[in-house]
Amino acid sequence: MEYYVNCQSENEYETPQTASGPPVIPKQDNNKATNTKTLFVLAIFLGICTIVSVAAFILIIQLQDEMKLMREKLDTLKTTLKNNTNLTDANFWMNGMFSLSGWFRASNNLIYKRFTDSVNYATAKAQCEGMGARLVSTGIRNNKVKIEIFPKHYLAGVSAWIGLDDIRNEGIWVWSDGVNESPNSLWDAPEPNGGKTENCVEVVFYNSTFVGNDAPCTLFRRFVCEREVN
Repeated sequence: MEYYVNCQSENEYETPQTASGPPVIPKQDNNKATNTKTLFVLAIFLGICTIVSVAAFILIIQLQDEMKLMREKLDTLKTTLKNNTNLTDANFWMNGMFSLSGWFRASNNLIYKRFTDSVNYATAKAQCEGMGARLVSTGIRNNKVKIEIFPKHYLAGVSAWIGLDDIRNEGIWVWSDGVNESPNSLWDAPEPNGGKTENCVEVVFYNSTFVGNDAPCTLFRRFVCEREVN
């Protein structure tokens, strides 16, 4: 009887194992997920590299075309200038570069650049000075050079600022190159007649000649810059 009781007691404390326990969750394959992300990032990187490479190739082709065009322009200028001038090599190449940049050398050996956008007098003066130049002045006092600077088509129906004003002292006209001289040969009678309200000078093409007119400095006009060759 003692043996039976002990066995029965042991059975009471045993935990029965049933098939209804918690489900076993399979482990995820982390290595597979990591490899997928790596391949995705690598694909994006290769795509970006391909796009950048193609863009760089196109840019190089465009630069080569532009350089070829520039060489052709220089060759054309070289042929033209050699056929029409007796300049030294230094002057020849300098004139070529001036032409490409919009500047040109006049017969007084100064260089000029014409602008077709219209601005007030102060802005025109500042733009010229910003390029190491000044509003045209020296060339205006030379009749031959004046025609080179102001071809008829440039002043057709419009006018342009020149470097002449009496802003500082009324009636005392000062050129931008520092010459203090009244341009008697430039005025068209009864100019100048604006008094204190017209202190800046514009040049116009009138009666088949170039004449000066004093005007308010706030008007918008074309302008020409003049620079000495250093």
